Amino acid sequence: MKYCFLLLFIINSLFLRAGNEVVTGVVFIDENNNGLYDKGEAPLEGVLVSNQLEVVASDKKGRYQLPLRDGAFIYVVKPKGYQVITDSLNIPRYFYFHHTNGAPKNLTYKGVEPTGVAPETIDFPLIPMEEKKRFRMLALGDPQTPNDQTLDYFRDGSVADMFRHQADFYMIHGDIADDNLDIYPREKAIMSQLGIPGYHVPGNHDVNYKSEHRNNDFETYRKAFGPDYFSFDYGDVHFIVLNNISYKGWNQEQNKRGHYVGKLDSVQLEWLKNDLNHVPNDRLIVINSHIPFVEDDTQKESIISLHDLLIERTKVLSLSGHIHQVKTWQLNKENYWEYAGSHEGVNVGATCGSWWSNPKDENGIPVSTCQDGSPKGYFVFDFEGSNYSYEFIPIHYDDAFQIRISSPLGRIKQEELDSSKIVINWFVGKPHQKVEVRIDGGEPFLMKNFYGNDPFYEQTLGIRKTVPDWPPRAAKSSHMWKLPLPGNLRKGTHRIEVTAYGENDKVFKAYKIIEIE
Repeated sequence: MKYCFLLLFIINSLFLRAGNEVVTGVVFIDENNNGLYDKGEAPLEGVLVSNQLEVVASDKKGRYQLPLRDGAFIYVVKPKGYQVITDSLNIPRYFYFHHTNGAPKNLTYKGVEPTGVAPETIDFPLIPMEEKKRFRMLALGDPQTPNDQTLDYFRDGSVADMFRHQADFYMIHGDIADDNLDIYPREKAIMSQLGIPGYHVPGNHDVNYKSEHRNNDFETYRKAFGPDYFSFDYGDVHFIVLNNISYKGWNQEQNKRGHYVGKLDSVQLEWLKNDLNHVPNDRLIVINSHIPFVEDDTQKESIISLHDLLIERTKVLSLSGHIHQVKTWQLNKENYWEYAGSHEGVNVGATCGSWWSNPKDENGIPVSTCQDGSPKGYFVFDFEGSNYSYEFIPIHYDDAFQIRISSPLGRIKQEELDSSKIVINWFVGKPHQKVEVRIDGGEPFLMKNFYGNDPFYEQTLGIRKTVPDWPPRAAKSSHMWKLPLPGNLRKGTHRIEVTAYGENDKVFKAYKIIEIE
């Protein structure tokens, strides 16, 4: 079954018809799983098909018609209760790429072949699937593997840990590679062992950086994974993948990689508008991008344009990577969100942490703590209807490790008590959330949130040797809390107990023993 759509792709390519202005086809139930629209198979009405600009629904006979766009994909939006064909590496194959000029000649990456003019007819097979009412997604940020060694780290230190979650699909939020796009085949083979469909978001390190034209920036990515922006449904959730990497092209004068900015172009915004026109307002919308839609990272105009398209939505969740930090926030007017619906942002951290930096554990895998002091790791999201919950999974630690008590250190001189502070890093905490501390089981003291560096990360910078052109450095974060250490503590041992109160009645705990000398 997995090879049928690829076979159809090859057969169609042998009968290319130049000059097509439109493409038509049928969306149908593939009852015999051969990828072909056979006599007697039922057509599907109301399934969305897009050319990455227009979005249309199939009619009663499963038919659709769309204009062809050079350098764009024709794809079917996976509907609730159906699955698309996947290839041998569990990559969903729901698309056809239309390119009249073949592959760009300036690309030197492996696996890039010319692609042809789309045939006049493209049929999309769908297979009925009983989707669970409650389903699970793995969300990974920035594997950023530049070579085989880091792929080894990713395989052994991250992917092997993911089997236990029994997820329904995974999403990688960009920077799959670290400029060396030749790693894609091996990365896909490693991830395929999870046995679930995998969706990918393009990142700034997934660019063909020698590209001289916008249409070719993600040529290798698109050959490996498909459209660089698209949507699909799973359960009652509408997932949207956006490409907000605006690459400026190869720097000819200095003969080096060009710059990029976080931005959505007008074509993608128009497509998104057309896509959302088919989605009920009370449906949970999950936006997936590489760069977070916050002003430090993305152009203000793109943020506002995106939010304007979501103005009537009841509930939005935005997921991102890029910054190599764990961060959660509730959007408000400071983030250009002034609408009635709720909108939460989650930066899902980085599975490479701080770029695979040292020290290494006993298995030879870099611990690679992120710049904000959070461990490298990934997220597990559970969805049910329009509701969701999530858990951060730290690598190298137990799942319960959600708070680090970064200060004080284990032994403190009594004369230093007045200047000592309890500082904690609650990796998924939001500034408005409540954090308490008890000492020796006494009365709770309310901790104060602050924006700053994690003392633990600062104190351990000396052991975080990394690549030569990237020295380790701390990054400020908003998930830090502090409280002065009481100056009247007697000599001897004391227990610090931290309690953090999260959403959905979740409670997080952390403990530390200190000695007063």
